[in-house]
Amino acid sequence: MSGSKRAGEELRVFSPRRTRSRIPPIVYPPQATYLEGSAIITIPDSDVSAMLGDATIFRGLGGADRDELARRMVPRTFARGHVIFHRDDAAGSLHLVRSGSVQVTLETEDGKETVLALFGPGACFGEIAALDGAGRSATVIAAEPTTTLALSREDLMAFIHERPDFALQLISLLASRLRRTDARLEDAYFLDLDGRLARCLVGLAEERGESIADGIRIPPLSQSDLAAMLGSTRVSVNKLLGAYQDAGLIAMHSDGIVIGDMDRLRHRLDR
Repeated sequence: MSGSKRAGEELRVFSPRRTRSRIPPIVYPPQATYLEGSAIITIPDSDVSAMLGDATIFRGLGGADRDELARRMVPRTFARGHVIFHRDDAAGSLHLVRSGSVQVTLETEDGKETVLALFGPGACFGEIAALDGAGRSATVIAAEPTTTLALSREDLMAFIHERPDFALQLISLLASRLRRTDARLEDAYFLDLDGRLARCLVGLAEERGESIADGIRIPPLSQSDLAAMLGSTRVSVNKLLGAYQDAGLIAMHSDGIVIGDMDRLRHRLDR
């Protein structure tokens, strides 16, 4: 990123293992350069600024403010399955997903993992600890090869102090996250697995869906991950997905789930 990193500074590339082991640093070339697969690519500041304009949290910022943030953001790349940070880790950066997706998870005392959310391109995570300086509230894992743009807590707080109106956007984001958490708790108490699965698929379609000829395609998500999001078992979720497919509500493909009839799927929430 022009102006944000100089030649000789370091970028860490992370291993696919869920571990905190340190990997020897790679010398960070000039501008916003990072490793993606085996290729080294550069993200111009103008591209980062344009992406910020599409992200909900930064959408209200003017062009000059987005350009200033773009110069402060650092690209990070993570292999599938890498733990970006653990619950209770020290506060660090806010991340904006550029490509790929991440899972926000909590682990119970007996080792069971619950998936709280799945964030794709344009979504941000890590904002709570970046704002209050306390430990991370959940664990975040790369669900696939993922690239983020990281904004350090120091740069975030400086930007808020320089532009107080931006704090209102952060408050709005946190309020929407709280509403979603409340909805999940309500679903857990009042909806059966059928209703929870329907709600989950509708939500994923609205947040990450791609319109195609046959309906709306949701990016690939394993049945184990779906089960973790729904607080159920893989076997039960697999059986219900099969019933949805037999009823013509969805079609399961290697490149994702296609929802053929959103209205009928939403209707299952009202039964």
